[in-house]
Amino acid sequence: MDDDNELLRLEKSRKLIREIIKKKGRNGIYDLTGLAGGFKITEEDKALLETYVGPAVYSEELNKLGLIHLRGNSKNHKVVGFNRTSSAILATILTIKPKKVVHYVPELPSHPSIPKSCKIVGAEYFEYDNVEETLKKIDEYTLTIITGATMDHKVINLDAMKEIINYAKKKNSIVFVDDASGARLRLLFNQPSALELGADLVVTSTDKLMDGPRGGLLGGLKELVNKIYTVGLSFGLEAQPPLMAGMVRGLESFNLQKLKRAFDRAKNIDLSKLDELNIQYEKTPTGFVIKKLDKNKDAHENEKDLIKVAMALLEDYGIVTITSVGMPGASKSIRIDLCSKDAERLSDEEIVNAIINSIKKVMKK
Repeated sequence: MDDDNELLRLEKSRKLIREIIKKKGRNGIYDLTGLAGGFKITEEDKALLETYVGPAVYSEELNKLGLIHLRGNSKNHKVVGFNRTSSAILATILTIKPKKVVHYVPELPSHPSIPKSCKIVGAEYFEYDNVEETLKKIDEYTLTIITGATMDHKVINLDAMKEIINYAKKKNSIVFVDDASGARLRLLFNQPSALELGADLVVTSTDKLMDGPRGGLLGGLKELVNKIYTVGLSFGLEAQPPLMAGMVRGLESFNLQKLKRAFDRAKNIDLSKLDELNIQYEKTPTGFVIKKLDKNKDAHENEKDLIKVAMALLEDYGIVTITSVGMPGASKSIRIDLCSKDAERLSDEEIVNAIINSIKKVMKK
């Protein structure tokens, strides 16, 4: 889908959300993206949300809590805040200016912010879901990027992650892990953090699978993080005081048990009714994802159908998905995330029935 149509999709979904809230209030919306986040600032915080006072106060707390969350150590590592994960990725690539970027993704494609950032600096970009192909491209001129969990929540194989990191270190290649949701998802599989595995840099999103605002938390080797943050400041990519405060409160309130409850619910949810529709779907660690609605249609036609179903889910049931509200270039698979706060207000049966009815409405099944 081109950028113009992506924007039309966004505008339509936002209009639908406004109309639902006007009629039913916020309770008429069920955000099942897993990215709803939150903004848990206190009254005390509000007095500190000033241009220079805010960063002075919250940068220290963000570093302290970020090191705990990303399992770094204060001797070697530092954590800073960016406006978004994509902002941190852009700042990193602008700073390092690699000749080439080699990106391993558990399942293609990658998040669009990475190849687009590479294009800005003129770096060659290679993207693989195969470890051997990835290793062939790594040398001292390479920035090695690893995605810990895909946009559809497929988690990286730990042995593959270790192999790529260790090989890249031998080749003197900087290792940067895009752990936007993976920093938390991988905990469910008892995987070490990116920094514990030896990555030089890691970024995570404080709204993904946790109750923080949409912000990018960048951690890694102090000298490298300082250089990246300086570049970020010069382009206005850094987190501003209100966002920093929200990120701090989100990190404070992170509860792994809540994620584990969603993990258990996802394992037990009955999706057998979906089999009758002859669609392609699979379970994820915290829910499920619908990838194709008609196995006989090509990718472009399937994408259009997925968007129509997502819009029907929003219009008829108030269910928000990444397919309807996600950024341009994001996956159009319909992902249902049961760790979302709003998922607690819906039964498994209500969610499944809403999806079935929306598919039948669009596909005439």
